[in-house]
Amino acid sequence: MAQRVLYWKGCMSRYRTKSIADSIERLLTLMKVDYTTLGEDEGCCGSVLYRTGQTPDAILVSRKTIERISSLGVKEVVTGCPGCFRTMSQDYAKAFRSVPFEVRHISQFLFSIRDRLKDHLRPIDAKVVYHDPCHLGRHMGVYEEPRALIKMIPKVELLEFKYNRNKALCCGSGGGVRSAFPEVSLEVAKSALGELSEGTEIVVTACPFCKYNFAEANNNRKTKIQVMDLPELLLRAWGG
Repeated sequence: MAQRVLYWKGCMSRYRTKSIADSIERLLTLMKVDYTTLGEDEGCCGSVLYRTGQTPDAILVSRKTIERISSLGVKEVVTGCPGCFRTMSQDYAKAFRSVPFEVRHISQFLFSIRDRLKDHLRPIDAKVVYHDPCHLGRHMGVYEEPRALIKMIPKVELLEFKYNRNKALCCGSGGGVRSAFPEVSLEVAKSALGELSEGTEIVVTACPFCKYNFAEANNNRKTKIQVMDLPELLLRAWGG
């Protein structure tokens, strides 16, 4: 019998991209996954602190996070945030002798139980372009699982950015850039969207920061293109 997993929402999905967290929880429920959350006690993984060089504070936050997760007795954490995924997988391993749980990105987790998806996905007749988030792609090497999940949706035509996988352009939001330099951040996002394949109808990414920045940049460009996160697209196909 599969053990209960912890769904870690991450700060961005708890406060600014709540539709991503809602979609993931709905999907996990529909797919009959035994999961739990930390609710209001989740806190922060420390990602931004690590990325901005505030290592002592990051380690303090990390230690508290590990204690909270360990108190639940779970052995696996699933998150929709690549920044949290990288932090918990790589930075925690470097900072502490041992971490009592494994971490997977939601795309990896859903791909591992894709048999629970395949008979429920309805057609979406659209040209979809997938964007590789920096933390998920270049940093953690996850490229194919998101694409494989998108291809499971009938009638979807999966296209690519001109620059993709390990050459994908940054959304401009990560590493504290969005907070420190918002105008530069949006210009980077607009530049990336300028590389979209002709006829694109939906841009799909797998990161709350990317979705947030692309959505705002896309609104400024006044196009009819939709910006979605991967679980949101899968939930739409399910009919949820």
